[in-house]
Amino acid sequence: MGVKKHLMRSNDQVTIEYDDAGVVKTIFTLPPTSSPDQPSVFAFALPKAGSVLLDSIVSALSARVGLTYVSIMGEYFKLGLAAKNWPSSTSKIFRDKGYCYGGFRFFPQQFDIPVLRTSKALLLVRDPRDMIVSHYFSTRSSHPDPGRALKTSMTGMPARERAQTLTLDEYVIDFAHIYTQHMSHYIELLEQRPDAFRVFRYEDVVFNKRDWVADICKTFEWSVSGSAIRSIADENDIVPGKEREAKHIRQVRPGDHRRKLRPETIDKLNALYARQLSYFGYCDAVVDA
Repeated sequence: MGVKKHLMRSNDQVTIEYDDAGVVKTIFTLPPTSSPDQPSVFAFALPKAGSVLLDSIVSALSARVGLTYVSIMGEYFKLGLAAKNWPSSTSKIFRDKGYCYGGFRFFPQQFDIPVLRTSKALLLVRDPRDMIVSHYFSTRSSHPDPGRALKTSMTGMPARERAQTLTLDEYVIDFAHIYTQHMSHYIELLEQRPDAFRVFRYEDVVFNKRDWVADICKTFEWSVSGSAIRSIADENDIVPGKEREAKHIRQVRPGDHRRKLRPETIDKLNALYARQLSYFGYCDAVVDA
């Protein structure tokens, strides 16, 4: 009886509607799951913390264990739906079983995730000084524009023009607040619930992907063969021989802020990010890779 109940619930059509300039449209339909009795999990990251890498790894692993992978932020980006317009009804898509929810670039404030408290979750973080440097190059040159599927879709990336007119040192100070806000939300959650996420640091895993993929499986209590773990890790082990400014994978080595920013700019970032650097264990003693 319990299995039948789960199967029926997982096959119910869950849709998200949105008022697009006066026309109510269905903008997302939750796909079915083939594993309605397996616990759902969550994978969170920060923009330019290896979030695309995490998505690729976790989506591949979830397919191996039979969970349906859902990236609602990715779906909304493809529509061009600005974060301020994300419907609060998005909370309906989160089920306690059957799904792997990923693609989070920050912790959403626009909708609740009611099952998160009882679900396993991981968080990928990175030195915010490196993230804001990477954010500059991505915004200026490589990040795709949002979709234009709605009448109210975003017209582009507002920060791109700024990135193309500011120097790197100017940009990182101007946009430093992005990571102050995003990381503070995670810190608040972790202070309230220290066990809310298994935290991984980009610097600890980027050159050790096989062990990281195995640790992700342990975190989620997934049974995945060693050969599959090695295959997924190796497929995602891309390290450019030299920096490629216009590519998404520009360079992966930690400590890039030291190589590119003026000392006085780093001092300002150290002050702005003092809480974040301290909480996640970053300091100026980190040796450049």
